[in-house]
Amino acid sequence: MYPYDDYDKQNNTPRDNYTTRGSYQWNNPQQQVQWDGSTYRSYGSQQPGGYNSSSSGPEPPKGPKKRTVTKILCGVLACLMISAGSVGGFVALVNNGYVTLNGGAASSSASSSQAPASSSILTTPTTTTKAGSLTVQEIAKKVIPSVVCIQNYQVSQSLSLQRRSGSDESAVAPASEGSGIIISSDGYIVTNAHVVSGADSLKVILSDGKSHEAKLIGSDTVTDLAVVKIQATGLTAAELGSSSSLQVADTVMAIGNPGGLEFNSSVTIGYVSALNREITNSENGYTMKCIQTDAAINPGNSGGALVNSTGQVIGINSSKIVAEGYEGLGFAIPIDDAKPIIEDLKKYGYVKDRAMLGISGQFVDTMISRLYGLPVGYYVSSAVNPSVSAAGIEAGDVITKIDGKQINSSTVLTSAIAAKKPGETVSLSVTRPKTGKTFTASVTLAQSTGS
Repeated sequence: MYPYDDYDKQNNTPRDNYTTRGSYQWNNPQQQVQWDGSTYRSYGSQQPGGYNSSSSGPEPPKGPKKRTVTKILCGVLACLMISAGSVGGFVALVNNGYVTLNGGAASSSASSSQAPASSSILTTPTTTTKAGSLTVQEIAKKVIPSVVCIQNYQVSQSLSLQRRSGSDESAVAPASEGSGIIISSDGYIVTNAHVVSGADSLKVILSDGKSHEAKLIGSDTVTDLAVVKIQATGLTAAELGSSSSLQVADTVMAIGNPGGLEFNSSVTIGYVSALNREITNSENGYTMKCIQTDAAINPGNSGGALVNSTGQVIGINSSKIVAEGYEGLGFAIPIDDAKPIIEDLKKYGYVKDRAMLGISGQFVDTMISRLYGLPVGYYVSSAVNPSVSAAGIEAGDVITKIDGKQINSSTVLTSAIAAKKPGETVSLSVTRPKTGKTFTASVTLAQSTGS
């Protein structure tokens, strides 16, 4: 059947006697039809083009003549049967989508009483709406004033020469740009640590275009979070929500400055693709459990807001996968994990009670091990913790185990230390490649300052 037009595309011919534009209509009123339970059969005038017009009419009744009462009774029963069959056939056409009803409440009621709701091909799937949900326009209007652009200015040799020659300082471009979220009306702003890294000066541009010089309050490279402050009051602070209430497939909005000030206050919308996605910092090996989203995140969005359906910040956008063949893989730091870090940065300038081993170096994987003849583990370049030196560990040594656990990935060492407090001790298995010496060292963990 072709229920949505008047043209038979299969046979490339106009269809006769059957019209579905708006309602069911039989185009040959001189021909009568009868429903026999599975199809319509016509009888009466044999006009060409009738619906199933090749069907023969009903045969005359056989047998001896009956009384008048019997004839009347049979006639009444026959009419009832024909009416029932017609109604059943008509309902079948409605249920199968071949007939569209444009009538009033009576027609609608008849249709709904015969067909189960789940059988309707016009049913549109719906999603559960959370209490207090806003429209996307309302969310954007609420949160955009709380998201700022942060410009990172760094003094270079060429810049120093320009200043001495009396060039216009306002023409100097920032070394990098990112985003930030206003967390208090008196000027505290949270962002990513990599947004402010290496800055000699910072500038904050509000969504209305006003700019302020910013001061770095504290930065934590481990969690990639930082807090800056501007001298301003009456700012629109973002409402912080809870990331623990998120579910996969929740709708979220990312707000920030992709590409910097040129595209400030950009909004993208997507879904929560996954929760507790472990992302390892390539610089320090620290692993965080992040929110994965397909809302578009680009360079410059770092430090911006990931917002739920009620306009609450539930994540701080931090990174994305940019390798060839990947698309829509962005990550945000859950706000529940960020809150205690932010509070410590505001109060102390660093994260209090975080332990550190106090060494710098790099992880030696199996490939580096084969190339340089080193054991798999963590290669020590230098040490700032006096306890490390006191334990006999030197530059060039390789730590192969911590508390008896083999260091076979970059996250083993950092995860073991993250579970401890400053002042606690760890047992390290150490190899000195140049002599082949191996020994065990006990090191007291120091207080990390996030640097």
